[in-house]
Amino acid sequence: MAANELIGTARRLAGTHRAIAATTLMLAGEANCLAGDNERYCAIARDAAGLRRPTDTAGHTALVAEHFAAMAATFSGRHTEAAVPLRRVVRLADQAGDPAAKTLASQAAFTLGDAAKASDLAAQAIACARQRAELSHVPWALVYRSLSALLAGRHAAAADSSLEGLALAKSLGQPNSEVSHLTVLALLAALQGDLPATELRLRAATEGFLRRGLGRPGALAAWAAACADLADDRPADAFNRLRRMSLGRSMRYSPIRVMAVPHFVEAAVRCGRRDSAERALAGFERWASTTGGAARMALVHRCHALLAEDEGRSREHFAEAVALHTEAGSAYDLAYTELLFARRLRRDRRQRRAREVLREAEQLFAELDARHWVRQVRRELRASGHQVRGDTRGGRGELTPQQEQVAALVADGATNREIAARLFISHRTVDHHLRNIFTRLGIRSRVELAKLYR
Repeated sequence: MAANELIGTARRLAGTHRAIAATTLMLAGEANCLAGDNERYCAIARDAAGLRRPTDTAGHTALVAEHFAAMAATFSGRHTEAAVPLRRVVRLADQAGDPAAKTLASQAAFTLGDAAKASDLAAQAIACARQRAELSHVPWALVYRSLSALLAGRHAAAADSSLEGLALAKSLGQPNSEVSHLTVLALLAALQGDLPATELRLRAATEGFLRRGLGRPGALAAWAAACADLADDRPADAFNRLRRMSLGRSMRYSPIRVMAVPHFVEAAVRCGRRDSAERALAGFERWASTTGGAARMALVHRCHALLAEDEGRSREHFAEAVALHTEAGSAYDLAYTELLFARRLRRDRRQRRAREVLREAEQLFAELDARHWVRQVRRELRASGHQVRGDTRGGRGELTPQQEQVAALVADGATNREIAARLFISHRTVDHHLRNIFTRLGIRSRVELAKLYR
């Protein structure tokens, strides 16, 4: 295994070239992180700690040692212990001049739940790598730019980042990074309720993460498949899939398992498995309260709202979740929480309030071009006695980010099949986007569209 060779090399260099040894351990750690081997990662963390001297308060060796300490604690579930070294890594990144160190800091900021800082550090890593002509670092940094956008609910930005990372990884011959970006894209499609795109992307990624033993992409794939199950109204399948994430070597990547807890809680509640939901939420809340930030604390309150039997307590938790989603600027999570809130309000026979919440959720989902969830919200509105109009976004207006991508590719002469392959969406989805693009722009043909883009 390459990681073993790297560890051996680092140990040989430890006495004479500590900075190089730290870099070598960093690469070995990322290899084990990608494989989902938490135990081996924690063992490497002990080597990293041994490299550090009392005088190492800044610099590359200090950053690597702090990062190992933080992530080893995170992988072991010691989230309170992880918070301090995670923050140190973020601070040390300001002095770092190499892209790998800035990417580690982006991962640390993401683990802390600071989407803005994680995105900024990933962008710094990408700029630094390009400036130094070290493009091999870019796909890795783009993974964290995608994940930070996902945390902030900016799904279009996350998709753009991973599509860029996927193309670059292919051109550089980095299959592990290809699989990582494919699974991020699958998760994004699942969250949008785009089941054909989810299936297509998972199919493209599955052979890679199984054959190469990649635990982190495997865990992301399981999470994506469970989100698709929930979108398809199959909570029992989602529950069983997420419960199995802790079993088997390739599915042990604990940070992803923890991040998937809000969907596990939703599935468990819908299946009547409250005991399982409460146990999972306890661990997620410990993590979110120490390192999670507003975005993740909002999810904690959403989970408590789903579990609350008392009507008043449920409304309080939902209201707090909505406020924290708004503070974090996460439009998708806000809309999804409002959909769940409205379902609870309907159950409690508060139809008027449910309609108010649903109308806001409908607008947010429409702005995100999440057509599946727009349909779900409208179904809930009809059930609450509201007369649902046709698509309120029709007519001539701005294109959504994905429609903009499709339009630009059409203008470049790409066929629908080529666009589907490029964006990892279904041929049917491209057809749907193109019809909406024609309607919004007031045109009737691909020729007219091309003229607009000249």
